[in-house]
Amino acid sequence: MDNNINNILICKVMKEKYTHKKLEELGEKVIDWCLNEFGLSKHYNDYPYMDIVMDEEGICGEFFSHNNQIIICTPALDTIDEFIDTVIHEYTHYMQSPTWYTRYANKKIELTAEEFADYLLRGDPTHPYEIEADEVAKKNMKKCKKEVLK
Repeated sequence: MDNNINNILICKVMKEKYTHKKLEELGEKVIDWCLNEFGLSKHYNDYPYMDIVMDEEGICGEFFSHNNQIIICTPALDTIDEFIDTVIHEYTHYMQSPTWYTRYANKKIELTAEEFADYLLRGDPTHPYEIEADEVAKKNMKKCKKEVLK
């Protein structure tokens, strides 16, 4: 996509209006905040790369361990608080062991292939890593917001 066009896209779902460029800048600030607050993961050689997706619906965000990438899907987010919360949540997954996450997920053998694919896509609210990521994000969102938006 042409950079000039990319920079004028507005996240229409959020009550506040943010350009793609502003969301990228805010996302980088949140990643930097997480890096200072939580440090680097022992499972990867670098901090995660983040991409803001303006047209993906259904999920708020996802961490891809195979390429150390955080994807934030803005159509699923209503507020800047949800955006910051989602970045922290996905950064928490970056800190977690991908091997253990998969090992736990693979215990879901009673699911059909379609149900398992949906489980992997949407996450499992009973998965210990999802619970931890939710708790870390909830606990730290306000502090992060205060520091990155000053």
